[in-house]
Amino acid sequence: MSEAARELVIVGVDNAAFAPLLEILEEREIITAEQLSLLETEDREVDPQVFANRNIPVQSLEKFAFNDQQVVLLLSAGDAVQAAMAAAEQNDAWIVDAAANTRGDESAVLIHPMFNSGDLANADRRLVTLPCAGAAMVAEALAPLKDKLQAIEVQLSQPVSALGKAAIDSMAAQTARMFSGQEAEIDPAIGHRLAFNLLSASEGLLASGHTVSELTLIHDLRRLLGENVAVDANISTVSVFHGQLANLGVSLLEDVDLENACALLGNGARLQLAEQPSAENAVGSDVTIIGRLRQSLLNKRQLNLCAVSDNLRKDVAMNCAQIAHLLLKNY
Repeated sequence: MSEAARELVIVGVDNAAFAPLLEILEEREIITAEQLSLLETEDREVDPQVFANRNIPVQSLEKFAFNDQQVVLLLSAGDAVQAAMAAAEQNDAWIVDAAANTRGDESAVLIHPMFNSGDLANADRRLVTLPCAGAAMVAEALAPLKDKLQAIEVQLSQPVSALGKAAIDSMAAQTARMFSGQEAEIDPAIGHRLAFNLLSASEGLLASGHTVSELTLIHDLRRLLGENVAVDANISTVSVFHGQLANLGVSLLEDVDLENACALLGNGARLQLAEQPSAENAVGSDVTIIGRLRQSLLNKRQLNLCAVSDNLRKDVAMNCAQIAHLLLKNY
């Protein structure tokens, strides 16, 4: 069957990454409107979505028929999505999970289009998982130094959009109330006020003191950069809507050569150097911006730097679109 007859199915229209994903699919002409199906669970009523000047209806996830000519992108999670994922795999559709439905399942092949897209050809199952947004950004930022890495310490400041659309709506409502002189209501799912706040953690702590998201970031980074690289991570949540920032302490196998490191990073794919990058600089962009490169004052083999990116557009939507394109075209 020709590529034009293939179908892209997106599950999770209400997800924060959905709008930038549609933008990229249209900008790059990856699919036509006739090739696109949109699904949402029955308990959510969603208006038709505009794509390529066409209104695309949002169909019921529970009633949709999957087949082997489809690539199914999962932007949401939950019991209904898990059931649909099982049905899609049973009918030999390709599944791309961007919502941690396959977390902990080592049989799902972890793919970052810049690192290991060739692994799709040898996948045991038609089940692909994407690295979390923080891991995708850090891996791209450090890719030019991959053969020099010994250990990485990640201090990630994630935006509220990393917690989902409900968190975005909650922070927007809290902000409006506080500007009008009213007391902001605490989101029970988070347990803290999101507006005008900085959270040391936005989810429960495990026995190690880490969160599940931190361990996921560590796990994904090691799968992308190599199991021999030691990684630790802390994720805090800041009261901005979009754009993530990571301060990185990178231990190298040899003494830091700052000039050489700058040259390597400056020539890296999808990387851009800036003296003092901010998350705002990256929003709407398709690159990771890195800066503040300096040798650690504590260790002559440690390089410190900052990386920023658009967590939704670049690190979720862009990677989804590129993997979907590969699957539709070649598999």
